[in-house]
Amino acid sequence: MKIGTILVTTDFSDTARKAFESARMLAETFGARLVLAHVEPDRLPPIVVEYAAVGVNDILRDQRERARQRLTDLAVESFGRELTVETVVTDGTPHVEIVRLAEQHRADLIVMATHGHGFVSHAILGSTTERVVRRAPCPVFVVRDAGAGD
Repeated sequence: MKIGTILVTTDFSDTARKAFESARMLAETFGARLVLAHVEPDRLPPIVVEYAAVGVNDILRDQRERARQRLTDLAVESFGRELTVETVVTDGTPHVEIVRLAEQHRADLIVMATHGHGFVSHAILGSTTERVVRRAPCPVFVVRDAGAGD
């Protein structure tokens, strides 16, 4: 199996960070480059829109800029400068954008964490990780948060 590009996803949670060490080891083992990605929501909750003192597009633009800076800082903090890490911030629906990014970057592997919220939450809301696994154009390496679960 050849792995040249690994897409690593983050929502900036501690759970998401648990996948970084696996991504690092895989990248080092295969000599792969990492694409560290974050998906920002492309809309705000209605209550924010209704009472926002500034334009919604301004708020969304500021959120993306903060996310870009945070992702850049996180890449250096988590992976150092020894590995080639590209950072990508996009907006939209997480599972849709993760699959799109995997296709766009020709990822050979996606590494992501799952929150493991449990059966009831999963049955009602579904799971971003599960949706990515079902739609991804490549294998998905899922790191489970041992502290969460059923």
